[in-house]
Amino acid sequence: MKEEMMNQGQPSMEMEIEIQGAEQEDESMFGEMAPKGRFTAKALNNLVKATNRLLPLFDQTPDYPSFDQNITEFPTDFVRVLAMFNGAVSGAIEENLIDEELDFDMSEITGDENVNMLAGKLNRLVNDRSFKKYLKGMSDDKGESMEEEEPESEQGMQEEDVDALFMERM
Repeated sequence: MKEEMMNQGQPSMEMEIEIQGAEQEDESMFGEMAPKGRFTAKALNNLVKATNRLLPLFDQTPDYPSFDQNITEFPTDFVRVLAMFNGAVSGAIEENLIDEELDFDMSEITGDENVNMLAGKLNRLVNDRSFKKYLKGMSDDKGESMEEEEPESEQGMQEEDVDALFMERM
């Protein structure tokens, strides 16, 4: 009986080591993505305010802390949040729901001017109905929303309808 309990403990230990490895790899990846440059606390806090306004749209609590000093590299937890925003923005742009100018590339954030521009973009997203609709669609069951959009049978569609559908997607 003791041997069984000990053997049951081993997989959890191996699993824990595997999880730690994945977390370290994840941390490393976000560390590499982190914007680097000279950033003042004032500019960063403008971005934090915009971030905290946008977080509720992602069902997240708006509690990212303010910066109390200048930094040269974004913390990985902040990069994670911005990467989440970036993924949603890219998806909404891909579906032609929001303007391409709202897209951002973290590698281009090298100073306060870029930080303030990103804060402005995030503030625009907070009030963008199309973006909110996109996020709501992401949180709904994807299977159901996909079924509603797809035609029942491709064979029943006329050639004009198919052409119109392809033009819509472009």
